[in-house]
Amino acid sequence: STLVLDYLYQYDRLAQFYSGSPFEPANYEELAPKIRSLSQNREEICTVLARQNQQYGCSDQTLTNIQRLRDPQTPAVVTGQQAGLFSGRAFTLYKALTTARLSRFLEDQGLPAVPIFWLATEDHDLEEVAETTAFDEDYNLVEYRHPGERPAARSPVGLVRLSEGIRGELDRLEGLLPPGESRDRLLTDLRDCFQPGVSWVLAFARFMSRLFGRWGVILIDPLDKGVHRLCEPIYREALLKAAELRALVVNRSSALRRSGYHAQ
Repeated sequence: STLVLDYLYQYDRLAQFYSGSPFEPANYEELAPKIRSLSQNREEICTVLARQNQQYGCSDQTLTNIQRLRDPQTPAVVTGQQAGLFSGRAFTLYKALTTARLSRFLEDQGLPAVPIFWLATEDHDLEEVAETTAFDEDYNLVEYRHPGERPAARSPVGLVRLSEGIRGELDRLEGLLPPGESRDRLLTDLRDCFQPGVSWVLAFARFMSRLFGRWGVILIDPLDKGVHRLCEPIYREALLKAAELRALVVNRSSALRRSGYHAQ
């Protein structure tokens, strides 16, 4: 879209809509003091993060980053995505890598930061995340699908459990990929994580933890009761100020359209 292209290459055109260009190190330094003031509940959320990530089989580097996050001087670089089958679309992996790379960049600039990946487990669109694709030897896309077992018609993806059918999809994937050490390592990780009876979020999180543990990427599952409890004041305020917030969104959308962009 025009907005994305301008954000990447003509940032000045839409600077009014953002808090700073992502390509200017000085902007991060300017934002850091504002982020550091958001120190409430750090201990509580880090306790939740430690519990969750240990359940996913996290690396020592991830636990170190959670400990660093307890310090109000440490900001987080956050991204997120739906919990897709076998990691989902390729951009899911690129997003996680970007948080790690940006955190390392900020560290080199003297601004310690930790990478966090938000697992969108409260999403209800199971049909979208239950499918993924891979190339065969002729570069044709082959589709894989596993909807699992949903406890209710509209339950969030994080509550879905994998069924026996996941084994068949893994066997198909193994038959597609060229033999070698890389395939064997990948299939071992996938079979260890995507097992029948395991919840969708746990399978996805364990696999992501194996992929990105070396860079200390922290995973967070918002379905956790501890996270809900910490978010309660924000949700309450959003409900009480619903009309005001709605007006702000409408006004901002109008401003975007007047500037030549589409409403987000």
